[in-house]
Formats: sequence, C-alpha cells, structure tokens
Amino acid sequence: RVSVSTLEYRDGVAGKEVAAFRSYGSYAESFRDYVDFLRSNPRYQQALQNTGNPSAYVRELQAAGYATDPNYAAKIENIFNGNILAQAGKDSQEG
Repeated sequence: RVSVSTLEYRDGVAGKEVAAFRSYGSYAESFRDYVDFLRSNPRYQQALQNTGNPSAYVRELQAAGYATDPNYAAKIENIFNGNILAQAGKDSQEG
C-alpha cells in the first residue's frame, strides 16, 4: 500500500484527503486485482454487464459509487474520445 494525497468529493464538495492505495509489482498484477475487485463486489455487476460498451461501463461504475467525483464518467469518456488515444491507436496500427 501507498498513501497519497487525493481529491475526493463529499456531498458534491471537493476536498483533499490522504488515502491508501494498493501498490503492485506490474501492470498485469494491477489489472488482475482490479478485475477481481469488481467481480467480488455485487454493486458493480451492472457495470460488468456493460463491458462491451465503454461509455455505459464507466457510467455504471459511477452509479455504483466507484469514484467520488461526480464527473468521473464524463472525464473517462473524454479520454476515450480524445486525441491522445486516437493518436495511440493510429501509431499502433502503423508500427
């Protein structure tokens, strides 16, 4: 575990907090734990039923309380639809 300063929303108000996060030895280990975490928590089942639709998936994660940020889903969708991922996809097709 590692403790870091994070911005959390409580009753719609942003505030800095120190929170403990899991620490991993690899991306693969992190991803496996993320999947296990979601699968083991019944509140995320609706999100898991939408894994084929990234926008619906993140909206369901937000609805289930995954993140405190009221704009969590919109921010993730902006990343999906943004130039950085589009360029990364183009670069991987060219390489």
